Amino acid sequence: MEPVSAAFLVLVCGSAAAGLVAAVVLWPRFAGGGVRPVAARTGLLLGSQALLTAAVVLLVNRYFVFYATWGDLLGGTTTTATVKQVQPSRGAEAAAAGPVHRVTTALGPKRRGHQRDPAEDGRVDRLDVEGARSGLGAQAYVYLPPEYFQPRYANRRLPVVIAVSDDGSGSDTGTAWLREARLPDAAVAAIRAGRAQPVIYAAVGAVRRFAPVRTPSASPVHGGPGGPGERRGPSGPGERRGPQALDRSHGPLGGAPEAAPRPVRPAGCLDLPGVAGGQAETFLAQDLPLALAATYRLPETRAGWGVAGIGTGGQCAARLAMLHSDRFTAGASLNGRFGTPTEGSGTDARTVVKLKAGTGKAPRGGTRTAPEPDDPYGGSEPYRLDQDLTWRLQHLPPPPVSVLAAARATGPDADAAVRFTALAKPPMRIDTVLVPGDPATLKQWRDHLPVVLEWLSAHLRAE
Repeated sequence: MEPVSAAFLVLVCGSAAAGLVAAVVLWPRFAGGGVRPVAARTGLLLGSQALLTAAVVLLVNRYFVFYATWGDLLGGTTTTATVKQVQPSRGAEAAAAGPVHRVTTALGPKRRGHQRDPAEDGRVDRLDVEGARSGLGAQAYVYLPPEYFQPRYANRRLPVVIAVSDDGSGSDTGTAWLREARLPDAAVAAIRAGRAQPVIYAAVGAVRRFAPVRTPSASPVHGGPGGPGERRGPSGPGERRGPQALDRSHGPLGGAPEAAPRPVRPAGCLDLPGVAGGQAETFLAQDLPLALAATYRLPETRAGWGVAGIGTGGQCAARLAMLHSDRFTAGASLNGRFGTPTEGSGTDARTVVKLKAGTGKAPRGGTRTAPEPDDPYGGSEPYRLDQDLTWRLQHLPPPPVSVLAAARATGPDADAAVRFTALAKPPMRIDTVLVPGDPATLKQWRDHLPVVLEWLSAHLRAE
């Protein structure tokens, strides 16, 4: 009989009632002085009280079910349980961002006269990512250093940096960091010189809305910016569609292809409230990191995650680090501004991509459709201020992140970096690097890139 069973409860309550009756009936018989009468009365009193207390306790336990079994009460049974600390970057345990399609490319470094060997040369993969949280997708080119494939690093999780390529020159594809900045070569040189640790770099280009595939007979397209040297590798978890989902869409009933979805890259990678497909920040801060963690062996905590960018992408990198300090621990901004994302970023405040229907043109046989307002803040002054990184440092607690403000030595970018650095307060740290010349694009920053990579390496930790 368990403590909450009716039979056991009846037994104990009946015993308590019998003890109380016995105490009342037998009390006169043990009247008088002497050791035996006093001991008898004491026994009757204690026995009845104990039975009544047990009955009350069992009634309360049956009502609230504190102990359902004797094992719960006495601790006689033991169980083995495994408790997992599930972080957002734990890959499958954290629910991947969405379908991830991986293709191995031939974009990485290669030794002359040798066949390509990932353990010696590293590897560059192309990921086609569809974000379930944002409804957006993008292509990311992931550079894996040689150490990632070496046995001595098999149990280590190398740091990772998300590189946003948007310098205002039209280089909005992830390959800009590889072809123009030659990021893999600079990373290898820094590692061999002992100035940096092995780091994984994921370069992402323009973020686009999904292009729904409506024809079931559509075949996957395995080509792309990687060129003819690409070959298909094992796909990531959750793969359901090929990269054509990001490249093109089809008209109704399998008709002629419609225009490809336009890039969702408003200045500063904002989340645009009330705009369908305007969640670029959510994609970069949540969907892309989860897709990377579901595909590669990456750190499980923020200490191993960083972000970098140039121009408008540099402002985006600073915003991602400051507004998502639970994900990133460091951010490097090259030629970035730190005011509102539409001020001084190299992009006019009124050139925000229109994501909803409405072009201002009257369709044939239809009525004129009014264009969407082009204010990314929806006319909300509080929302605009909340995106101003300078305002946030002046009025809100600083986040626990490190930011590198790198810029050309003279001009507005240098002034913005110096002003932003002056606002730094613990636990936030801002370092300034002013380089000579007038580098504006990734190609022009190539000679100065080692300084940025060394700074990122010093502020990230492998696991």
